[in-house]
Amino acid sequence: MATVVTYVLVSDPQDPDAVRSHPAIDAHGLEPRPIDEQTIGEKDEIHESGERAAGDTRAALRFSVARPLEDHERLDAPCRDLSSAFSEATVTLCEVEERFDQIEHLRSVVFIGGQQAGHIEHGSIFSVGA
Repeated sequence: MATVVTYVLVSDPQDPDAVRSHPAIDAHGLEPRPIDEQTIGEKDEIHESGERAAGDTRAALRFSVARPLEDHERLDAPCRDLSSAFSEATVTLCEVEERFDQIEHLRSVVFIGGQQAGHIEHGSIFSVGA
């Protein structure tokens, strides 16, 4: 049976709790998944301009949902809504279609400020990691 696992990554939101409680998360069955905080450098600093220094830790939230292929729904519109609501964040949507324990199709879309900022799609991916 073919399944599609959909991942949504919200990077650098100012209010992570507001992201967790956004209606798009519950409406589409997205479940929170643990993610390791990634530190970019040694020390947290904010420059006078308000820009982050190399050592700042940034919040990131990951959600996912797995469904059979026939029940799969595209989440582009809800991710665009998330991106509009949290315009400081980067929202990445990734769909992985698996069949017979192999990745058949991979699609990633990036949203910033409510707009699609990038898109990558691969079909017929066989023997990944073999």
